[in-house]
Amino acid sequence: METMEERSPLLERKLSTSTKIAYAFGHIFNDLTAAMWFSYTLIYFQRVALLEPIVAGALLLLGQIIDAFMTPIFGILVDRYLKKKIWHIVGSAMITLSFPVIFGGFSKPSNAGIMLVYVLSIAVFQTGWAAVQISHLSMIPALTDSLLQRADLTAIRYSAQVGAAVAVFVVTWIVLPTNEGAMVRLAEQDSYKFRNIVLTLTSIGLVATVLFHIFLKGNLLENSDLRKGNVEEARRLFDNPENDRTSWVSTSILLRVAMLYVASRLFITLATVYLPLYIEETDVNGKEALATVPLVSYLSSFIAALLLKYINKSCGTKACYLLGTLIGILSAVITKYGGNSTAIIYIVAILIGSGSSITMVTALSVTAEIIGPRTERSAIVYSIVTFLDKVVTGLVVINIERWRCTEPAFCPNYNRDTLALVCALSMSLGLVTLFSVSRCLT
Repeated sequence: METMEERSPLLERKLSTSTKIAYAFGHIFNDLTAAMWFSYTLIYFQRVALLEPIVAGALLLLGQIIDAFMTPIFGILVDRYLKKKIWHIVGSAMITLSFPVIFGGFSKPSNAGIMLVYVLSIAVFQTGWAAVQISHLSMIPALTDSLLQRADLTAIRYSAQVGAAVAVFVVTWIVLPTNEGAMVRLAEQDSYKFRNIVLTLTSIGLVATVLFHIFLKGNLLENSDLRKGNVEEARRLFDNPENDRTSWVSTSILLRVAMLYVASRLFITLATVYLPLYIEETDVNGKEALATVPLVSYLSSFIAALLLKYINKSCGTKACYLLGTLIGILSAVITKYGGNSTAIIYIVAILIGSGSSITMVTALSVTAEIIGPRTERSAIVYSIVTFLDKVVTGLVVINIERWRCTEPAFCPNYNRDTLALVCALSMSLGLVTLFSVSRCLT
């Protein structure tokens, strides 16, 4: 049996600041494309590409389903075949070749060839996205066994994600408005602007990816032999028959806790998708608001995440998640009954950003806490969570678009009501789930 002295060097392994920063560069391309995909894809397909709402929703659902299925597949491939950085390169190349095509300015929805281009480019993009995500996440345990070091890598990764989202909205803010028609809604003639935005983001993503591969040394990711002892010890521990008696109870708790994450993801994803449509419907600040309102929402999310650790110390995990759900429900109430003034829209953006951040970070912390030493199950749990998140979100979007009102005179506030409803229902799901697992939380 290994002694504590033999294990301690591994557990105390330090990572240099340069390594942590280099690691953060590895997911920036994904973060840039994700912010663009969720914030502007639906409104782009409907207003610029001139697709029917049901078709636009179906394309978004297609992307979600492909991402959902490819995530566990790459979980197996990355662990068993080739090196992690090779999978990262493959995924990045797929994104580079496909993502600009999605916003390529095709506006002949009746043409079957154009639809085939959209389907293929979305399929390649989401497959590449999953490859980069899984290979990048799998590098965290490969780089270090220290929980503190892993937490640092996760925090830096989240900071890079926020920075990438801010970059998307800043680029959109610069490129999208025009002096002569800043108050005009999006139309087919804006296609070249979206193309310029996407090409700019792709260039930034490629630079970040190159820096990642240059400065993150491959030898740091290939020291798997050092961890075999810990893996074998974990297998002996969980092969114990006593643990089988509590297997069903543990799985039930894990899945219910995972639903906290699903509710949080449902809230932030649907709010991100329908916030631009709600902004356009109100005609507040025209196209400029399509960049500034999501930017304010993301900044409030970042600030809430920074403050969360102080709130958590005084209130506990359960109270933190409850606070996040109440903020999310409040955002739905204000969206529905607060009116369409500029101030109200920015208040809604702030509430959505802070509520999503609090529930998301808390849900991830709770899931990790419940998994505890059962790390051999963590991949299964996160795969199930990701699958449910992607599929449920896609199904909700396509059903909303299927029943979309096409006569503004009869439903002038359709997007406002939709945003309010999805925020309220997703946070209500989180609230119900919270009460079902309240005994497991502090």
